[in-house]
Amino acid sequence: MSDTPINILLIEDNPGDVQLIKEMLTEGERGRFALECADRLSVGLERLLSNNIGIVLLDLGLPDSQGFDTFAKTQAQAPQMPIVVLSDLADEAMAMKTVHEGAQDYLVKGQLNSYALAHTIRYAIERKQAEEDLRGQALIFENIHDGIIVTDLEGNIIRWNPAAEKMFGYYKDEVFHKTLGILPTRFIKGTLRDGRWAGEMNFTHKDGTEGICETSVIPLRDERGTLSAVFGVSHDITQHKQAEEALQKSYHKLRETLLATVNSLASTVEMRDPYTAGHQRRVTILACAIADEMKVTEDQFDGLRLAGLVHDIGKFNVPVEILNKPGRISETEFNIIKTHPQAGYNLLKEIEFPWPVAQIVLQHHERLDGSGYPQGLKNGGIMLEAKILAVADVVEAMASHRPYRPALGIEVALHEITMNKDILYDPDVADVCSRLFIDKGFALRQEM
Repeated sequence: MSDTPINILLIEDNPGDVQLIKEMLTEGERGRFALECADRLSVGLERLLSNNIGIVLLDLGLPDSQGFDTFAKTQAQAPQMPIVVLSDLADEAMAMKTVHEGAQDYLVKGQLNSYALAHTIRYAIERKQAEEDLRGQALIFENIHDGIIVTDLEGNIIRWNPAAEKMFGYYKDEVFHKTLGILPTRFIKGTLRDGRWAGEMNFTHKDGTEGICETSVIPLRDERGTLSAVFGVSHDITQHKQAEEALQKSYHKLRETLLATVNSLASTVEMRDPYTAGHQRRVTILACAIADEMKVTEDQFDGLRLAGLVHDIGKFNVPVEILNKPGRISETEFNIIKTHPQAGYNLLKEIEFPWPVAQIVLQHHERLDGSGYPQGLKNGGIMLEAKILAVADVVEAMASHRPYRPALGIEVALHEITMNKDILYDPDVADVCSRLFIDKGFALRQEM
C-alpha cells in the first residue's frame, strides 16, 4: 500500500466502541489511517456515495438497521467496497453468512487489538482488490505485500508475484508450470466455506528456514461461470507468531518465578507457626479442588492458588506467643490476629501479580452477612475467589489440631459450612465442598 492514509468509515453507534477503535488505529500505525464515523446506517450509506472511502468497519446492530440486513444494505450501496464486520458476539453462523456473501472479515470487538485491527484492514483491502479482477490488476499483483499464486486446474503454477518469491525463496522461472508440490507446506488449521479455504500454513523457505502464513484459496471463474483457475493469497505472519511464542514463554517463566516466590513466602510463615505447618498448602489444595469443580476461569484459578499459598502471610505481624498460645485467647489477642488479612494485603499489593492476589487475601475472612473482617463486606462485595478460600480455610482449620483445641474433625467442619451457607458462606461453594468430601472421597492430607 502507498503512504497515503487509508480513509476508513466506521459505522458504529456505541461511543465507547468508537473511542476504542480510534485508540487502536492511532496506536497501531499512526498516520496510516483516517477515520470517519457514522452512528446510523443511513448516514453511513450517504457517505459511501463519495469515492474516497477505502474500507468500511460495520457494526451490525444499529438504531436504524439490525443483523444481516445491515451488511446487505451496505454492500448494495457500494459493492466494490471492502467491508469488515464488527460484532459484540462470536456468532459463528452470522460470521459464515456475512463472509460467504462478500464480507472480507468478521471481528469480535472483545478480541481485538491494535495489531489485529491494522492487519485486517490492510489485508481486507488488498484481498478485495485482488478478488475483483486479477488480470486487470497487474500493478497490484506485482506490488502487493502478500504472496499471490495462481494455478491451473491441474495445480500447475501460472502466476507468481514478487512477494511470493520473497516468501518462498524461489524465482518465478523456478516454479512456473510446476505443481504446488515444489513448495514444502503443511496445513495448521483452516475452514472451507463455499469452495474457499482460509487458514494458516507452515512453509519452508528455499534456504531451509521455516515460517507461518495466513492463506486464502479462492476458485476463479470465467464470464460463463466455469472454473478456470485457483487463486491463493498468503500473508507471512512468522514474526508475529514468533513474538507470540516469546511472550508466552516469558509469561510461563514469570508464572513459575511467582510460584517459587510465593512458595518461599508460605514456608517462611509456617516456620514461625509450627502448629499450622502445612495449613496454607492444605487450604490451597482444597480451594483449588472446589474451584475446579465450579469451572472457574483460568485466571481465577491461578489467582486463587497463589492467594491460598500465602493467605496467612500477614501473621508476620502477630506475636508468635499469641499464635502458639495454648488454651483460649483473649478478645484483645483475637483482635490482633484479625489484623493479618490487612497486613497480608499491605505486603502483597507491592508485588505486581497478573492476578488480584492481594485482594483475595484481604477478603478471605469476609462473610456474606457482613460479620467478617477487616472491611465487613457483604455478599456482593466479596470476590468469588475469596468466598472459595474462606470455605476451604474454615474446613481445614476446624478439621485440624490447634494449640487451643484438638481437631474437631471433618464432619463438624462440613456441618458448620452447611448450617451457615447463605448466612456466612457462599451456598454454591459450600455445597461443592461438601460433595467433594461426601461423594468424591476428597481427604485433607496432614503431611505436607
